[in-house]
Amino acid sequence: MDEKVLKQVQSVISAKKVKISPEEARDLAERALRFKKERGRLPEITSQDAWEKRMAEGVAAFARYRAQASNA
Repeated sequence: MDEKVLKQVQSVISAKKVKISPEEARDLAERALRFKKERGRLPEITSQDAWEKRMAEGVAAFARYRAQASNA
């Protein structure tokens, strides 16, 4: 396992701990896209910046909701 895989595992675990509604997750994911356009990278769930971390959690939650919807 390398650093990239460990970060992915950490993001999945962290995202499952946070309770975010589907609507808020969508909003945070949209803001994360703007963040990516401005900074050239996606927000990191391990960031020290609380807002960047919250956006990353929203992206993970949004992805989880979309995966659940496609499996249903």
